[in-house]
Amino acid sequence: MKALTFNPLVSVNIPTRNAERTLGFCLEALARQTYPNLEVIVADGLSTDGSRRIAEKYGVRLVTCSGGLLEARLRAFQASKGDYIMLVDADQVLRSDTVERAVRMAEEGYDMLVLEEESWPYCRGFIPALYKASKEVINRRLGEPWALEPGRGFFVPRFFRRSLLEKAFNAIPPSLISKVIHYDHDSLYYECWKRSKRIGVVRKAVYHIEPDWRKLWKTNVRYGSSLNVFSGCEQYRSLLAKGESRIYFGRPLHLGLQALLLTLILKTVQGIGRIIYHPTVK
Repeated sequence: MKALTFNPLVSVNIPTRNAERTLGFCLEALARQTYPNLEVIVADGLSTDGSRRIAEKYGVRLVTCSGGLLEARLRAFQASKGDYIMLVDADQVLRSDTVERAVRMAEEGYDMLVLEEESWPYCRGFIPALYKASKEVINRRLGEPWALEPGRGFFVPRFFRRSLLEKAFNAIPPSLISKVIHYDHDSLYYECWKRSKRIGVVRKAVYHIEPDWRKLWKTNVRYGSSLNVFSGCEQYRSLLAKGESRIYFGRPLHLGLQALLLTLILKTVQGIGRIIYHPTVK
């Protein structure tokens, strides 16, 4: 592979909240990237476990955020200096050449890039198996014409040209920033999509460390409560309607049924979260 003649700075943004189980794997993978010019910013949401200690061990820039996931992404973005911004979650493990491949594609003219995701091969258990099946099903649809359409498709980009992502943040109502957890990424993509259709895909780019039952429950109850906020914003009602109608199903049938079961579990838990919590947008 021919060496890049210019190595623009890439800022990797990672929101965390009690992520000590996975954060070390995430940061270690970033430390082993073949791309030489990147910085890592961790936006921590008042973790009470060892997340901050792990971040400090790897020497990353650490900022604190008391709001929701969307605010954490904004705080990390504001602390970033890069020409490109990569949105990575604490339970994701990048392949060693992912950043380098993303930069090459962006320098060819793409404004944002989807990172194809697979299940972390060391995950075990019933729930991780459902997630693995779901990813295999949806990745088979990556080449379909509607696959990258916000809300309708199953994919969101994680690598952005800085100027485009900045416009997306500025377009989101301030009343949502501190409260939105679920659809944080979707809303950013939706605003980017309005401004550019130059989107590509980095194949086999990242592994996802799948949750167990407990993590699934805690995360998706929070997601459900956040939907009460998001659904109250007229600007994103069509996006939410499309997103909530998505069904993870496909072929082969045995994988499709597992993906469908996961969809039903997630929607049930999120529904409980919507009933329990009723935050509002002021």
